[in-house]
Amino acid sequence: MMAGYLRLIVMKTLSNKKLSGYGLIKQIEKDTGTWKPSFGSIYPLLEKLLKERLVQVEAQGRKKIYFLTHEGKKHLKIIDKSKDTLVDKLIATWSAFGKITDRREMGFMLEIFNSLKKGQLPFKELNPELNELRATIFELYTSGNDRKKMKAILRLAVKKLKSIR
Repeated sequence: MMAGYLRLIVMKTLSNKKLSGYGLIKQIEKDTGTWKPSFGSIYPLLEKLLKERLVQVEAQGRKKIYFLTHEGKKHLKIIDKSKDTLVDKLIATWSAFGKITDRREMGFMLEIFNSLKKGQLPFKELNPELNELRATIFELYTSGNDRKKMKAILRLAVKKLKSIR
């Protein structure tokens, strides 16, 4: 999912600090809490951004350190503005949809959209567990496993989570 946004993520990360390709991968992994882009996706993207003059590179010993150019910063502002417009449309659509759905679900989605608008990753500290839960449920469900048993386990998990309050 996040791979489609790699260009934006890389530019956003480089707007804050100068990093090597490896440092960029580690920073993205730290920032997202789970996702680690591959070398095979980072380095071709950095080369493309260099050709577009959106990043520059400087040598530090054997390392190449990348950073945004002035043009790269202007380009990032344009992307951010279009992202804000898109998120505003999502919020408006979800708010309308929320009138016919569960209020908790509506609040959950609005929290996600508002976090994205602020440039934050929602639920970052829970992402590894949420991703594994979602993948496990999908795998078991599509494999035709006992759905009654799955529902019982999910109800128990919800009950335990509610006991935290």
